[in-house]
Amino acid sequence: MTSTTDTPARSAPSSRLLVLVLAVAAVIAGAAIVIALRPAGPAPSRVIQLQTLNASGVTGSVSFTDLGGRTRVDIDVDPGTNPDMPAHIHPGSCVNLTPQPKYPLENVKAGKSTTVVPAAIDELFAGGLAVNIHKSNDDLKTYTACVDIH
Repeated sequence: MTSTTDTPARSAPSSRLLVLVLAVAAVIAGAAIVIALRPAGPAPSRVIQLQTLNASGVTGSVSFTDLGGRTRVDIDVDPGTNPDMPAHIHPGSCVNLTPQPKYPLENVKAGKSTTVVPAAIDELFAGGLAVNIHKSNDDLKTYTACVDIH
């Protein structure tokens, strides 16, 4: 008779232990799935150096980050004291720029600009485009910096 009362008491902890082990296994499996399906970190970037134009003293870089069919374009220039410089991606090259921009970019303010353009990074780097920075909204004809995208 003693063994009959002992068996149910032992089976209850064994059941709880089994449920605990299964719960831990489910959490580990779920974590493995989340890790396997998450994006693989930030997308690759390309950085190119601006060329100073018209003795403006403007130097800096343009960074392109792949966003999967779109591209983030970050401009970082020195000196950052120019209050508001329009920037665009133009067809052509710095030597032979088509005046009509293909992609307008946010104006460079305090040395920085960030814009997401509706083009894949490979499309931008296929050739035939340039980033151009103008002196000001009042003087769009004076280019301060440019770089061919390739």
